[in-house]
Amino acid sequence: MQNAIVLLIVVVAVAAFLLLAAGVDQGRLGDLPPEGGWDQIIDSSFEPVACPIADRSLDDTHYTGPLIDTHIHIAAIPDDLSAPDLGHDGRPVMGVNIRMTDYVCMMDTEQTSKVFAFFPVWEPIVPELLEVVNRTMAAYPDRFVPFLMPPENDNSPGGYPTVNAETLQTMLNAYPGLFKGYGEIGLYARTGGAAALPPDAERLLEIYPVVRERGLLVYVHLGEGQKESFERALEDNQDISFIWHGDQLIPYVNGEQDLSNVEDILSNHPNAYYGVDELYGDVWLLRPEVSKEEFLAHFADPEPLLEKDLATWKGFIERHPDQVLWGTDRGWSAPWSVDPDVALTLNTYSRAFIGRLDPAVQEKFAYQNAENLISTLSGTSILGN
Repeated sequence: MQNAIVLLIVVVAVAAFLLLAAGVDQGRLGDLPPEGGWDQIIDSSFEPVACPIADRSLDDTHYTGPLIDTHIHIAAIPDDLSAPDLGHDGRPVMGVNIRMTDYVCMMDTEQTSKVFAFFPVWEPIVPELLEVVNRTMAAYPDRFVPFLMPPENDNSPGGYPTVNAETLQTMLNAYPGLFKGYGEIGLYARTGGAAALPPDAERLLEIYPVVRERGLLVYVHLGEGQKESFERALEDNQDISFIWHGDQLIPYVNGEQDLSNVEDILSNHPNAYYGVDELYGDVWLLRPEVSKEEFLAHFADPEPLLEKDLATWKGFIERHPDQVLWGTDRGWSAPWSVDPDVALTLNTYSRAFIGRLDPAVQEKFAYQNAENLISTLSGTSILGN
């Protein structure tokens, strides 16, 4: 019996060690008790993590300079603490199975200087979600460029993918000057939910003056057939910088992505910027149904993937060197999307891709265009140390 007890203790200890080694500690199991309420959830969002020292070697073909990731989703704290099994559905829940410190570890691991961070803010926990942003910027003022992402009933028929101008003003007033951008706002139609919202729809026309007054960037995900509407919004708001991403304006022609619509917009509108965040070998990889193991295995042989991505994006980036941004679209699909080994794998691949661009373009795509957008608004450099 004594031997059996000892064996059990050893098994439990080994299992605990393996969980910690994999980055799955108590703060990532989805078992956070609700007794402490949102205060406890927010506190847990900033608990320290053991961030491993990155071990990789980059050769002369890799880009080794600074990086700013212009597409990172920040997970929301739960808006219903009574919901059973918080975080067990595999989606990221702030303070439960993912933390702000995980995002910082991600950046440290891959040596990304900072990120454009989309912070969700919605009812019924607007003050709590805003507090997450406020605490983040107090703790890491040089690492995050905060965007306010306020959806409104986007998954409900008859709803909208964003709040109205008055509500947006109220959210921004809570911490004046906290936010640098508005978005990402998905303007496409939701299946069984909100209808598409064209970029020149009345709701957005009322929002643009708020954006202008606050000096914010705008980040949208366009829907199908919204090219002309977007161009009208760009033309009528030339003093606002718009960033967009998504393949709704990129049809496949003879098996290849046709970027002509995107190129038209960039060529005709200097206040438009496009985010390239699908560098996986022409595969949309960071989505909930893809496992971490599948993701890592996908990059086992990067050369064929690089050939595809270079064929699609290299010429496009080099033709529009001042209006294209690097990003990864992480943080919304699964908690593991910000894990150190995932960060290192994706970042090494991105650096290999950037290293094969024209040397005159590499730094612009990697960080300078992003830095210029923010410094234009604030009047200062934001690269940090």
